[in-house]
Amino acid sequence: MSESRLRVSTIKVRDLIKDFNENQLPEFQRGYVWRKGKSPKLIDSIYKKFPISSLLFWSTEEEIHGKNGLRSGVKWLIDGQQRVRTLAECLKGEKINVVFHPDREEFRLANAATAHESNWYRIADIWNDNSYFQIFNKLPNDSKKPTRQARLERVRAILDYDVPLVHMEGHSLKEAVEVFTRINRQGVRLGTAEIERARLAATHAGFVMKKADSFLDYCSQKGFKRLTVVHLFQACEFVACNGQGHRSRLDQLERRELEQAWDKTEKAAREAINLVRSEFGLINMDLLWSGSLLVPVIAFCATRSPCDKDTSSITAWLACAALWHRYSRSANTALEQDLKACSKEDPLDALLVNIKPHSGSLKACPDDFGGDLADKSALLAMFIACHHKGCQDLFSGAKIVQQDNIERHHIFPRSKFSEDRRRAADRLANIAFISGTANKSVGDDDPGRYLLEIDKRILESQCIPADRRLWRIERAEEFWQARRKLLAEAFNDYLRNSLPQRQVRDAV
Repeated sequence: MSESRLRVSTIKVRDLIKDFNENQLPEFQRGYVWRKGKSPKLIDSIYKKFPISSLLFWSTEEEIHGKNGLRSGVKWLIDGQQRVRTLAECLKGEKINVVFHPDREEFRLANAATAHESNWYRIADIWNDNSYFQIFNKLPNDSKKPTRQARLERVRAILDYDVPLVHMEGHSLKEAVEVFTRINRQGVRLGTAEIERARLAATHAGFVMKKADSFLDYCSQKGFKRLTVVHLFQACEFVACNGQGHRSRLDQLERRELEQAWDKTEKAAREAINLVRSEFGLINMDLLWSGSLLVPVIAFCATRSPCDKDTSSITAWLACAALWHRYSRSANTALEQDLKACSKEDPLDALLVNIKPHSGSLKACPDDFGGDLADKSALLAMFIACHHKGCQDLFSGAKIVQQDNIERHHIFPRSKFSEDRRRAADRLANIAFISGTANKSVGDDDPGRYLLEIDKRILESQCIPADRRLWRIERAEEFWQARRKLLAEAFNDYLRNSLPQRQVRDAV
C-alpha cells in the first residue's frame, strides 16, 4: 500500500453536485438523515459566504464495498454526505424545494404560504439558466429592481462557492472508519447504529450491505420500521454466545461465527414478527412503539428448541413489558438485564421477575390506563386488552386485526368539551380502535346517540361500559373510570389465559 497522506484543495458547489453519485458512498456510511428544515440554513450560510466545514474524501487501492457493490478506484465520500445531498436535492427542487425572497434576503422551504405570496423564487429555478432568464425578465420594473437582480445573482453565485476539501490517500479501510467515527462523535451527529455499522463494515466487508441492510429493508417493507440495526445486533450478540449471557462485539467475531449467528437471528426475527401478527393481530409497528420490545422475543426464539417455545407466554411478557413501561427509561440497561434473563434455565420466569422484581405482581389496575395518547406503552397494553375481547370496529363490526391503519376514535368528541377541558378528551379511556374510514362517518355526534345504535357485543369488545347513563358528556369522568376498570379486567384475563402460574408468581 502506498504511503498515506492528506491533500487539501477546494471544489465548487456546481462541480460537487455534478460529480456526486451513490457510488461514492462506502458501506459504513449512514443514509440521508438531515431534516429538510436544515436545507435553507445551509443555503443561507453559503449565500453569506460563511464556512460550511470541509468535505472529506478517501482514495484507496483496496476493493471496497459501496452502496452499489464492490468497487475500486473510487473517491469515497467519508464526511459531508448530508451537505452534498442537500445541495444536489436543492438543485433538483423536487424532494427539497427551497425558495428565496430577494427583498427579505430570506430562504425557506416552499409551502402553501410562499406559493401564494409574490417574490418567492425557487432555488432550483434561479440555478437553472433557462428558468432564471424568465425570472429576470419578469422582475417588476421599480426602484427595487437593481437590488433584487443583485441578490438573485448572488444566489446563482452559490454554485461557484469553493467548498474546502480534504483528500485522504493511502489510508486503510480501518483507518477510514476510525476517522469517520471520530469526526461524527465529536460533532455528536453519529448514533449508536451508525457506529456499530461502521465497526462491522471495517472488519467484515460486505456483511452490512448484503446481510444487515437487506434484512432491515425486509423489516421495513413488513411495517416493522422501528426494529433497527442496533436491535438486531444486540440480539445477534446474544445468539453468537449461544445465549450464555456474556456478549462479544460482532466485529470481534470470526466471519463464519458472525454469519451463523446472523442467520439464526434473522430467522428468529421473522418468527418474532409473525408472533406479533398472530398473537396481537398487528401487521406493523404503529402501536408497537419500540423495537426494544422485540429483542428479548428474538433472543428467546433464536435459542429455544421448537418443543421448548411457549410462544403465548413470550408474547404475554411483551404485553406486560408494555404495561409496565419496561423500555421507557434507561432502555439499554433494561435490555441488558432482559438478555441476561434470556440465558436463564427458565427465561420467561426471569423476564417476568425483571418487570416487577419487588411485588412480583403483574396484575393491571385501572390507573394503568389513566394516561393519555402520549402514553404509547399503555396504548399498546390497552389494544392487547381489547384484542383479547375480540376487538371489533364500532361502526362496521369488523374485527380490528391484520389492518394497515388502525385509527384512534374519541368516544366523547373533543368538540363536546370546553376549550379548557379539550385535552381531557385525549385520555386513553376515551379512545376506541376503528378502521381508517369509520371516523369520518361519525364526526362530532353525541355518544349518547351513536352508541345506542351499536351492538352490545361490539361495545363489550372495546371494554366500553354498557351503562347508558354514563354516555353523557357531563358524566365523562365516571365513564372513563368505569372503562379503565373494564380494560384492567380484560388485560388480567388475557394474562390468566397466557401465562402459567409458575411464571406469574401469584401475579394474577
